[in-house]
Amino acid sequence: MENALSWIFISNSGDKPGDVFHHLERSEKLHFAGRSENWPSAQTLLNKLQPDLALLDLSQGEEGLKWLEKWSVLFPHTLFFCTADSAAPELIIHAMRKGACEFLLAKMPADEIERVVLSAQKRSLEGGIHAPARVICCYGVKGGVGATTLATNLAALAAKGLGKRVLLLDLKMQLGNAALFLDLKPRVSLLELVENLSGLEAAKLQATLARHHSGLTFIAGPENMEQADNIPPVAVAQIIDLLRPEFDFIFIDCDSYFSEITLRALDESDTILTIAQLDVAAIYNLKRTLALFQRLGYRQEKVAVILNRYPQRMSDDLELIEKSISSPVFIRLPLQENGALIESVNTGEPVIMTKPQLRFSLQVVQLLQQLQGGSAAPAVKQSKGGLFKRWSRE
Repeated sequence: MENALSWIFISNSGDKPGDVFHHLERSEKLHFAGRSENWPSAQTLLNKLQPDLALLDLSQGEEGLKWLEKWSVLFPHTLFFCTADSAAPELIIHAMRKGACEFLLAKMPADEIERVVLSAQKRSLEGGIHAPARVICCYGVKGGVGATTLATNLAALAAKGLGKRVLLLDLKMQLGNAALFLDLKPRVSLLELVENLSGLEAAKLQATLARHHSGLTFIAGPENMEQADNIPPVAVAQIIDLLRPEFDFIFIDCDSYFSEITLRALDESDTILTIAQLDVAAIYNLKRTLALFQRLGYRQEKVAVILNRYPQRMSDDLELIEKSISSPVFIRLPLQENGALIESVNTGEPVIMTKPQLRFSLQVVQLLQQLQGGSAAPAVKQSKGGLFKRWSRE
């Protein structure tokens, strides 16, 4: 296999290797060079072969982490990946701290394992410095106005349609549903990241996070509702600041009430998508929210009003609505069509990926282009190219 990356397998037992080993072994882009069944002999093998990659099995316990910390210094040109039969969040984070670039879970599909390994190797070779991420907060003025739907679809579109490095952060601390919208079951939540934040590098932190097949990276809120109180607001800001250089976009799905964590997220954001719909309560809350943003000193261009589920029959009433809220409307998203958005939530697939020709999807495309500073051409024209070219070729 010409130009294949060489790799070795390291464990502390003669037990049969798990699924991750076999997935890597079958990859045509990787060349299996050897294995070691105890820690001391592994160092000899690393020194002899100088492999591109090494897979370290931590199923026998955390003793291997001491060796990993040593090897990551002695062999800087080898990328170390870890795996285990059962990986607790603490083990994953400790492995990242000791020098692992990724933790490969036993249940990951073969193509995902290969993609993660090759992406890590590519990042290592590039070693480039990127402009910090643009942070976009999706804030619903009350529950049920579609903030999570918009956040997940924008994130999936930016990752899949534009090929951008995208992070989606669920800051609905007690009742966040973004993971359900994406059919993800993260092993590491915001709580574990906060508890282990000290000394954790951005690249290592990123490697612990869940990934969606669109390409976006995801951080979930705490699994148990009562754990929300264990997350200090300053830690949320620290995580955002730490990960900014690692991504092009960070989308935040925020709570609808102004907690200290929500305020921190709003402060950190470059743009606040303020989402409402046309009912009395939502418009009332929208007016109060915009007034608060003014008192907080947010500049006008930082806040963008999104009217969701906007009926076509009310197109002529936009000027009256803008006068009522004393603010321009950035974009209107249409009423859901034939239950498509409900279906997308139930299946865990963003509608932007499954039904890109819906009016809602086309408006999300236009919204993302405007957020990038691109053309604000009529949405119906966007479907002929641009962000959808990649999908139309697949």
